Amino acid sequence: MIKWKELVYQLVVEFCNVRGKRTFTLQEFYSAHEDDFKQFKPDNHHLLPKVRQQLQLLRDDGLIQFLDGRGTYTLKGIELLKGEVEDEKVQEISIQTPEKREYLIETYARNRGWVKEAKEKLGLYCLYPTCQNTFKKPNNEPYIEVHHIISLYEGGEDAIWNLIVICAHHHKMAHFADSFTRQRLKTILTREVESRIA
Repeated sequence: MIKWKELVYQLVVEFCNVRGKRTFTLQEFYSAHEDDFKQFKPDNHHLLPKVRQQLQLLRDDGLIQFLDGRGTYTLKGIELLKGEVEDEKVQEISIQTPEKREYLIETYARNRGWVKEAKEKLGLYCLYPTCQNTFKKPNNEPYIEVHHIISLYEGGEDAIWNLIVICAHHHKMAHFADSFTRQRLKTILTREVESRIA
């Protein structure tokens, strides 16, 4: 028979897959699956605290991570969700048979749901102050990139407070400039995001 923790984990994975995002709040998750919990244990009249407890156990197992004091979690035990893709160019390369050389390319998943949300909440123009580098794509939409202020490989999260919309020039600077310039840019971008989502 399935146990509470197994049920909650199964539903968390399903919930994240449906949304295409691995970060969620306790309230969002509970609201989406309240009927499942009632059906699983109809006699339990304290379902929300029980679900919170199971999320804490999953956190202790390293399957989810608690992000803040507001009941926000991120799923850690699944490499790629249905809404996440690895870099399209890497996928394209990986299906081709190499002629002479093989390359090992390590990439980090980019959650397209968060990319969309970042563009919706932060806009379609570079947030670096006074930047005018945005240009129009053939479909007449502004071209903009979404950057993790703290990179995923450094432990950063797919969360709106860690994302910035930025032009290609400033995006390259954020990754490849000297350490002083990168740190200065990071400080400016963090301030911009905080002021816009406050």
